[in-house]
Amino acid sequence: MREVTCPACGAIVEAETDDELLEGARAHTWDAHRYKIPDEHVLDAAGDQQA
Repeated sequence: MREVTCPACGAIVEAETDDELLEGARAHTWDAHRYKIPDEHVLDAAGDQQA
């Protein structure tokens, strides 16, 4: 399970794969904050968690 926390609002995005995590993080940051988050920011925030 991969997970990131939105630094702006504290929302948690969870996913089984990197692709799903990126999709979820993109959807959250756009819908909630009108921000296009770079993929590398999401993957860096997820760190070394198991995919």
